[in-house]
Amino acid sequence: MATIRNARADEGDVLAAVGFRSWDSTAEGWGDAADIRESAYRSFETFTRNNWLSIDVAERAGQVLGWAAREKLDNAITDLWVDPVFQRQGIGTALLIHIEDEIAAAGHETALTQVHSENSAALAFFRKAGYGVSWMTTAWSPKLDRDVDTVGLVKRLAEEKTGSGYSEF
Repeated sequence: MATIRNARADEGDVLAAVGFRSWDSTAEGWGDAADIRESAYRSFETFTRNNWLSIDVAERAGQVLGWAAREKLDNAITDLWVDPVFQRQGIGTALLIHIEDEIAAAGHETALTQVHSENSAALAFFRKAGYGVSWMTTAWSPKLDRDVDTVGLVKRLAEEKTGSGYSEF
């Protein structure tokens, strides 16, 4: 069983390595992914060192299995990475549930994220978790120094309220 905790300032390099391995395992076939590997790794290093306060870590016996982040601590899940060795073991689902609970506790009714349009595994993961496709876009990524095609996904977290419409006091 994995535990989920807040990231620590001293583990940016470990988190960057996990995120990069996860990204790298899905980037094959995205055109010239090999050309952007160094830029991607630097991006992970910068993000995890500068944004560790917004990162939740899944670990087992002191080993980092994966992590998720809400960069601006709003309802946008900016990152969800599971080391390829530990994928398909429920780690991503546990991180997603944890971060959705944080989003709901902050008063947001929806969670949103975006994934690379060719990342079929991530699209399937989020769709299975109840996310629906809401938008598709191509935008310049300064981190990768290129245009990136993404799919935006949204999930309603709060249940629809039904009833008479009257408030009880």
